[in-house]
Amino acid sequence: MKNYTMLLRISEPRRFYCEPDEYHFFTWLQKIAAVKAIMGTPDGLDLTLQVPIDRTSFYELVGLLTRYQLDRTSLRPLCEGHTDSWFTDDTNYWYESVFG
Repeated sequence: MKNYTMLLRISEPRRFYCEPDEYHFFTWLQKIAAVKAIMGTPDGLDLTLQVPIDRTSFYELVGLLTRYQLDRTSLRPLCEGHTDSWFTDDTNYWYESVFG
């Protein structure tokens, strides 16, 4: 399968509790291998992602969104149509939070 990029919007935390908290959020996001660019918008953060996304990058996005209590259903487009059946396996602990 050929790699390409995809624009995905996620929520931005409503509140950071201190400057280092905000720094760590964006540093973690920037270090995720599949994340190629981040752009703030009035409606959230637009991520340019390399797709198909790899499992590690997906796990890290799930972890980041979980830690900051953000809606994980925004990750659903990364799973739908993925050739790796792991991304639609309903026994994964994160499945319900992504597919609702």
